[in-house]
Amino acid sequence: MPYKRYFGSMPEATLPSAAVCAELGATFRFNISATEAETDIPVGYTYLCQFVFHDLTSMVPHTGADGQPLNQRSASLDLDSVFGTTMADPTKPASPMAIGATAPTGRPCDLPRDTRGRAMIADPRNDDNLPLAQTHMAIIRFYNAIVTRLPDLSEADTRRLAVAHFQSVVLHDVLPRLIDPTVYEDIMQNGRAVIHAGSRETGEFLIPLEFAAACARFGHSMIRTVYQHWNSANAGAMLYGYWKNTFNSSDPPLDGAHDEPRSCLVDRWVAQWGRLLSSRPSPTGQPPLLASRIDTVFAYPLADIPKVALPELASSSLLPSTNIATLSLLRGLSLRLNSGQAVARQILAAVVDRGGPAFPILTPAQIVRDEPDAVRSLLTQPRVGAQTLAASTPLLLYTLKEAAVLSDGMRLGPMGSRIVMETVHAAIEAAQYSIFASRWKPNPKLMPATADRYTFADLISFAGLSNQ
Repeated sequence: MPYKRYFGSMPEATLPSAAVCAELGATFRFNISATEAETDIPVGYTYLCQFVFHDLTSMVPHTGADGQPLNQRSASLDLDSVFGTTMADPTKPASPMAIGATAPTGRPCDLPRDTRGRAMIADPRNDDNLPLAQTHMAIIRFYNAIVTRLPDLSEADTRRLAVAHFQSVVLHDVLPRLIDPTVYEDIMQNGRAVIHAGSRETGEFLIPLEFAAACARFGHSMIRTVYQHWNSANAGAMLYGYWKNTFNSSDPPLDGAHDEPRSCLVDRWVAQWGRLLSSRPSPTGQPPLLASRIDTVFAYPLADIPKVALPELASSSLLPSTNIATLSLLRGLSLRLNSGQAVARQILAAVVDRGGPAFPILTPAQIVRDEPDAVRSLLTQPRVGAQTLAASTPLLLYTLKEAAVLSDGMRLGPMGSRIVMETVHAAIEAAQYSIFASRWKPNPKLMPATADRYTFADLISFAGLSNQ
């Protein structure tokens, strides 16, 4: 499927060079210490967000005349990254999906794998890092628990139940943690203002290019360098270990300790979900494990990502790089995404026009606030015939700075919130099985904690993983 460009393109004359974008990415701050500036968001949601965005967008190059990328995923929140593109059979009884066993005890807590260790899943990207792989595994376990608890349902009805409850997890649990509260309430009460909104949007919903190539990448800044108390067997897990415990990001697959070849996850790396979904200290006094703030500081390993762990499109970047900030900035440049200020002005006009809440647009002084001298110099450097980058800022950088300046890094700012929230909202509405299609409530047999919504903790508990 194609993407849709919602906010125009940056004029050719104002585009920064690839060299400037590469230099800017290289001057970002990368935190080498175990101390993080934290949000109040448990770390499990960092990788659930990545899973959600993988379910909505998988960008691949297009060789056609326009050169625009294509999307390999459906533009709806329908768990096609788990179920694939095959339609569920309404006449066939549901059966459990394959699950993988760990070593040496054989716990059903890994992705299904072939003899080499390659994950046998619909979206192979979900084995790029360990927490993401464990999240995908949890969704499989959730589906299998529905099959066990409700054995008389057809394959189609079981999938419908799984998708609807997952949509509620995203809409009612994930987004309120990430989205500016005023924006969240406005969209929930009044609907969308800019993404697939209004009477003119009668065609099929397509994922916004600005979401896929910029705004949805805010999660990179939420990744920690060190994950203290990842589980009781591995109290000091490092981000490097998350790569080494997947097939995709280790060559050959390693277990993260002694370079041992393996074809499945070893027990000491299984997620202990009670630690990953709590914002309170554990009963033993361990501090909560919280995501890093949404800002322009990244985990140190992201400055030089192992080549096998790089995103698929890294090889088609304008310049070779293993720096996640550089790669993201170059991706936005290659697609000529409009500046953050230009996008914010368009969104502000549309929101205010329908009587919605206004919001400030960042000034150049706010863009450079708290940045190191090298970044400030690049952002304020005069450009022939064009504004400085502080006045015409790449969309990803603007999204991160908006969160840092207007929300203290605790959640997205109003522009970023609007694009992310409205995209996911539209993707739920576009799904064949959508909780917007009726007055949806959780099925009591799936053990929701409350009667009107389903949470990630509910899903993990029903999947039998709360105490793992």
